[in-house]
Amino acid sequence: MSTLQKELQVFARNLGALLADEGKFAVISGETILGTYDSFEEAIKAGYVNFALTPFLVKQILPVEEVVFINRDILLQCST
Repeated sequence: MSTLQKELQVFARNLGALLADEGKFAVISGETILGTYDSFEEAIKAGYVNFALTPFLVKQILPVEEVVFINRDILLQCST
């Protein structure tokens, strides 16, 4: 299993319950959901305090996953 794949599965399995904190950020390592935090910065800090250098996931709790599409043409325009 690749890095953070387990955490993404834990997030997906628990999304229904996590939606009570919609808009906040969940911190997950392995099967452990550390908690939810008001900001990305708070979540990152809590992750490092509790998990140190062990990989952990910080993911915003949203009912629908936002998809971001980046076209390579945009990247090429930025480099010129």
